[in-house]
Amino acid sequence: MKHLYKIFTVIALLTGLWSCENEEDLMILAPQEAAFSVITPENGSSTILNKDTPNNTALTLTWEKVNYGTPTIVTYTVQFAASNTEFAAPLDVTTSTNTHATITVAELNAKALELGLTADVEGTIDVRIKATVGTTLSEPKLSTPITIALTPYRGVFPRIDLFLVGPGTAAGWSVTSNNMPIYRDTKENAKFYYTGYFNKDGFKLIEQIGFWAPAYGTNGAKVQYRATEGDTDPGVFPTTASGYYSFEVNLEELTYKITPYTGPMTTYATITLTGSVLTGDDTGWNTEVPLVQSAFDAHIWKVTQTLKAGKMKFKANNSWDVSWGDNGGDIIVEAGKYEIWFNDLDGRYMFISTP
Repeated sequence: MKHLYKIFTVIALLTGLWSCENEEDLMILAPQEAAFSVITPENGSSTILNKDTPNNTALTLTWEKVNYGTPTIVTYTVQFAASNTEFAAPLDVTTSTNTHATITVAELNAKALELGLTADVEGTIDVRIKATVGTTLSEPKLSTPITIALTPYRGVFPRIDLFLVGPGTAAGWSVTSNNMPIYRDTKENAKFYYTGYFNKDGFKLIEQIGFWAPAYGTNGAKVQYRATEGDTDPGVFPTTASGYYSFEVNLEELTYKITPYTGPMTTYATITLTGSVLTGDDTGWNTEVPLVQSAFDAHIWKVTQTLKAGKMKFKANNSWDVSWGDNGGDIIVEAGKYEIWFNDLDGRYMFISTP
C-alpha cells in the first residue's frame, strides 16, 4: 500500500510540474515581428496651439494594430518624450484599446511645456505607441517613434502677489517693511495696476516679503524677470520726479506702462468696509470697520481683518454717497483672515491671505 501511495505522489508531482511549466509558457506572449507604425500624424508635421480654443482637438493619432498571435485584448499607450532623449523619461498621455486617440489643445500644450518647450517658440517632441496585454510576462511592443513640431502657448498664469521696493516707494530698498502691494486684475492673474505716489529714482517688484527674488524690473522697454538672487539684477521702473503715477504691468507679455497720473485727487477723512462678511448675514451692513490711511500716500488704506464668506463694499466718510465695489456691485469674499488694501484713486483692492 505504501508503494502505491508513493507512485501516486510521484505522478501528482510530475503532473503539477508539467502544468506549471505549460501555464508559464501560455503566459508569455510575443507580439508580431513586423514593423508597428504610427499612421497619423506624419513624421515632421507641425501644429500651432491656440489658447483661445483649449477644448478643441489638437492631435489625432492613429496606428497599426499589433497581433500577439492569439485572441487577446491589446492596450495601447500614447507616449511623449523630449526629442533626442530616446524616451529615457517618457510621459504616458492616454491609454486605449482602440488604434486611435485624440488629444485636446490644452492637454497637448501642458505636455509640451512639461517636456521643456518654450511658449510661443516652435519646438519638437517625440511620439510613440506602447502596446501591451494583461498577461503576465507578455512582451510590450513599441512603435517606430515619430517627431512632431509644436508651438505651445503660456499656460494659466499663477496667482501671485507683488510688492513695491526701491527709492521711489515707502519701503526704500527694504524688503521687510512698508512694502505696499500693487493690485492684481480681478480676472487676469498676469496683469497688475498701481496708481499712487512715488518718489523719484524708480522702483522694482518682489513676490515675497523678505526676499529679493523672484523679482521684476526692466530691461530697456521690457520687463525683466529675476528668478533667483544669482540672476542678473534688472533695472528699475522709472520715476524721474516725485509725484503721482499710473503703472500697469503684464507679466505674461513682459510689458509695462508708466505715466503721470492727472485724474481726480479727492482726499477722504475715513475709508471703511462693510457688509455681510463681518457677521455672516445682512446685519453686517450695519457695521463698519475702519481702514488705516498710509502716511506715505493718503490714498492708500489698509486693515487686517477676519471675514466671513459673503459680500462687502468700501465706503468713504461713513456715507453711502461715495462707495466702491466690484464694477459697482458687491465684492464677493471667501471666508478667511486677510490683509486688505484699498486705493481710493482708482477703487482697486487686494486681499492677501494672512495667518
